[in-house]
Amino acid sequence: MTNKVVNSLMEHVLIWPAQYPLLLKGLVENNGAFILDALEAWPECETVTDQQGVRSSVLPPLMYILWLKPLEPFESCRYQHIDDYDQAHQTYCDDLLLHIGAAGISQDELIAKLLGVFSHYADIKTQLTYQTETTPASLLLSKSYTRSLGVLLQYGLTLTAEEACDLWDIADQEMQLDLGGMLEVVLQDKVETLQLAVERLQGDDTYVGLLKHLCSGEEVERLLDQALLAHLMSKNAKQSIALKLIEQGATGQSKDPAGKSAMMWLVEQGFVSAVQALTEYHCHQSLDDLGRNLMHYAVMSNSTAMLELVESMNVDPRLADVTGTTPYRLANQAQAVAAKKFLEQRGIIELSFAAKYEKVARVYSLYALVAILMPVQLNFFFNETHSNKLSATIMISSLTLLFFALARWQKRSPLYPQDSSPWSLIGVNVLAWLSMSLQVLFSVVVLIAVMGS
Repeated sequence: MTNKVVNSLMEHVLIWPAQYPLLLKGLVENNGAFILDALEAWPECETVTDQQGVRSSVLPPLMYILWLKPLEPFESCRYQHIDDYDQAHQTYCDDLLLHIGAAGISQDELIAKLLGVFSHYADIKTQLTYQTETTPASLLLSKSYTRSLGVLLQYGLTLTAEEACDLWDIADQEMQLDLGGMLEVVLQDKVETLQLAVERLQGDDTYVGLLKHLCSGEEVERLLDQALLAHLMSKNAKQSIALKLIEQGATGQSKDPAGKSAMMWLVEQGFVSAVQALTEYHCHQSLDDLGRNLMHYAVMSNSTAMLELVESMNVDPRLADVTGTTPYRLANQAQAVAAKKFLEQRGIIELSFAAKYEKVARVYSLYALVAILMPVQLNFFFNETHSNKLSATIMISSLTLLFFALARWQKRSPLYPQDSSPWSLIGVNVLAWLSMSLQVLFSVVVLIAVMGS
């Protein structure tokens, strides 16, 4: 390791006062004389910076009790721990802690007991207010020492939002119950804690209990809904987490800025079990701001099971949104093969705009031919150069009937657009009907005249 790196790591040194071994001995033996002697001789708590820019700090005795012993070199990212007592005292402290550990007492239990003794000889609350780079709560949370934290909370320790949520996560039920009764006092910022708990709720339903202590029942339900929506909008949404939130009371009523509800997000994700759990809470005919219903989002899931579930809710499968997009068109756009097949099996088939235009153009092109054949018919009949007028009349009339029948057949197709037609196309339609009727009548008249002659 280069000197530059070493100097960087050694910028802040924590001095372990020579009085600490006596303090530890007094606390373990519950010897008031030793404790008072150590506290009386304890150096002033301060931070001094030398000419090389290295800071040396002495902290209140409380912090050393929480550490129990100096950390190894470069083990701590906040301080470099250096003891100020001789080898004999260092060996005594190490042997004492090893002996206590061998007796089956955990460091968490030991610290909690030492804090109980220490509270009779020093003001813990005052020492907790001393500003340090490592807070007592963060130090104990990093080691999951919940018993020690419980003791400090009784003596005035306050928690940031992150510390409160971290403690709730590692605490057992008894600790959570005790913490719930102290939240109003120990939280530094209740609103921030509430927001962080909701955020973490997306991945762990442990924080539901914390929410119930922080707010009323209706507010908890609203926050659960928000957490469900936020989780579903994330890239790593999971049905198992969604189901946990639903079990805790989420109803899927929250909506994103586009008016898309959590229920719609569940349908789009294809979370069948979660949707089934929320069916009774959701209006099946509700729409988002785009005018889309649950069937639109079931199509996006491309899940046959989800499509069948939404179908059982009597959701309109032909509803067009504000842009005119129906579920079937959406299936085409998204290339949702399973959804498209599902709708087609139920007789729901639509054409694209280009295909619609082509189909309308084909039908009215035939109508236009039918309309044009009437003057052609008259031209052949009254033109003296054409001798076989009967054959020409029958042939043209037959073509007229054929073209008209083809146009009508294509127009009756279930895929033919049912949109209203412009006046120009209505005019072509009228001319086609008139041409066909007149040619049939004309052909009948010609046949009668030929047969009479």
